[in-house]
Amino acid sequence: MKKLILARLLSVFVSALCVASCITSCLVSCTNKSSEPTVWIYTSLYKDTVAEIQPQLEKEFPGVKFSFYQAGSEDVAAKVQAEDMAGKIQADVLVFSDRFWFENMATQGKLLNYKPANSDKVDTVFKNADGAFTTVSFPIMVLAYNSDVVAEKDAPKSFKELTQAKWKGKVSTGSPLASGTAFTTVAFLSKSYGWDFFKDLRKNDLIAEGGNSGVVRRLQSKERPVGIVLLENILRLSTTDPRVKHTLPEDGAIIQSNVLGIVKKDGDQAVAKKVADWFFAQKGQEAMAKSFMYPSVPGGPTPVGAPEFSTVMKKAPIWSKEFVRDTMQTREKIKDEFSKIIF
Repeated sequence: MKKLILARLLSVFVSALCVASCITSCLVSCTNKSSEPTVWIYTSLYKDTVAEIQPQLEKEFPGVKFSFYQAGSEDVAAKVQAEDMAGKIQADVLVFSDRFWFENMATQGKLLNYKPANSDKVDTVFKNADGAFTTVSFPIMVLAYNSDVVAEKDAPKSFKELTQAKWKGKVSTGSPLASGTAFTTVAFLSKSYGWDFFKDLRKNDLIAEGGNSGVVRRLQSKERPVGIVLLENILRLSTTDPRVKHTLPEDGAIIQSNVLGIVKKDGDQAVAKKVADWFFAQKGQEAMAKSFMYPSVPGGPTPVGAPEFSTVMKKAPIWSKEFVRDTMQTREKIKDEFSKIIF
């Protein structure tokens, strides 16, 4: 009798499991049929740029949902690394300005080798030979000043000049610990002038904190009327705050590498590839210029209010395979040395 009761209970339990399994399968199937495929883009592009390109992408790819995680380059990198450690990276496409992080991810095999259409025109030094990443635009680091405090004729003419006593307590920049573009700038300047340059900046009470937006706030508030900052930040203020102006440093504006890569995942990644193609096509490159960055595909439009890219290139420190290799090998050392001196 007991065996019969147990058999019947087991039969009911198994039946319940089957029903639950069928319901679950149905729910998953129904959800998959009704939901749109989602492409996650993690980026350091500014919010107004995201607001500009999101509807363009949704129009270009009907039936695909685009979700963005927007933050500074180092925050984006930290989020991807945290997700990777947790076992799954949510991002499909990455667009931000830490070239050296992308180099490391490519070495680890975390990025999909794919060469977007039109990216063959991008200079070889600005992309991975296997297609793991490609520079989609060039932000540039310049000098800026608040003209209410500093007259145009008195504005600093070079990065080197910032070590002079007259600029003590007046200069700020982003931190290489928080900003990919600030890190690239430190890497180039330390190569050009050595670490004594930063020791002199420290004697001048340099503030190095946060990213480029923090530099802009200090410029506008006059807390620090001179800044090392991206040109795109200053050009955005041309109509809202014309007091803040920029100059191209005589020792060369520092070209940044705003990079695009696709996270390697199992299964079909055709949509992510097509999104990458869009960024290097005319509409994507125009969106970069509208965001006051130089397009990476030659022949693209010059950002409004910016000098011609050829003018910038005349004095800019040169990206080379050797520079990339050396910076990769000393990346943490550069951050540590900067921290010891400035902080």
